[in-house]
Amino acid sequence: MLTSISIAAPAYNEGENIHHLVDGWVKYLEARFKPEDYEIVVCNDGSKDNTWELLSRLARENPSVRPCQHIVNQGAAAALTTAIRNTTKQWVLLLDSDGQYPIENLELFRRELERAPNSAFVGFRPRKADSAFARFGSWASGVCCNFFHGTHYRDFNCALKLVEGALLRDLGLEAKGLNYSTEISSKILERGVPMGEIEIMHQPRLRGRSSRTLLRGSAHRFLFVTYIGFRQLLLKWGLLQRRIYSPS
Repeated sequence: MLTSISIAAPAYNEGENIHHLVDGWVKYLEARFKPEDYEIVVCNDGSKDNTWELLSRLARENPSVRPCQHIVNQGAAAALTTAIRNTTKQWVLLLDSDGQYPIENLELFRRELERAPNSAFVGFRPRKADSAFARFGSWASGVCCNFFHGTHYRDFNCALKLVEGALLRDLGLEAKGLNYSTEISSKILERGVPMGEIEIMHQPRLRGRSSRTLLRGSAHRFLFVTYIGFRQLLLKWGLLQRRIYSPS
């Protein structure tokens, strides 16, 4: 049962977007949870604009907004890892700070949790609001990761996830760049937790500009997926320790 929720998100140069977005998250959550049962943890990843100032203002207006920051940019995955580390609630919803995943997706996850209780859920984007090149890269890496894990997820790399806080905070994430969604899916499965998959809402970015660079991002994705495959081989051969998650 979803009794308390943390929102965890990375942010880099989102000054055009962040105040409007987080304010919307606050309004949505305060209408559904007691103040002590929700929190919004956004990690400012060394932004060069006014992202940190806007987050600090939101925190002064609402104590449930709990920003943290990296003084120097470390990458989206490192920022999300810091945000996750600072969460405290029973469940954690992973969001991006570009507004492509509406907060209303939380209701879809809640319904699925009540219908089929599980420790982790991943979204499935029926229509991805990304470029054709990005969609192809996501599809190709998803095919590979499904092969490595023996799974059939339709959107292995979807960043929108609802995960039990105890599980998520104990994953030991390693990625630094934009491959965090792939790593989180992989490490949840490594813990013996099959993810529930539900169709979610995904929309184009409304403000600001993505920090993704296609060629470098593609090379990094290829290397990271190769690492995941090699890691699964080492786990299969018993050369790495496999830790199984047991819900409390």
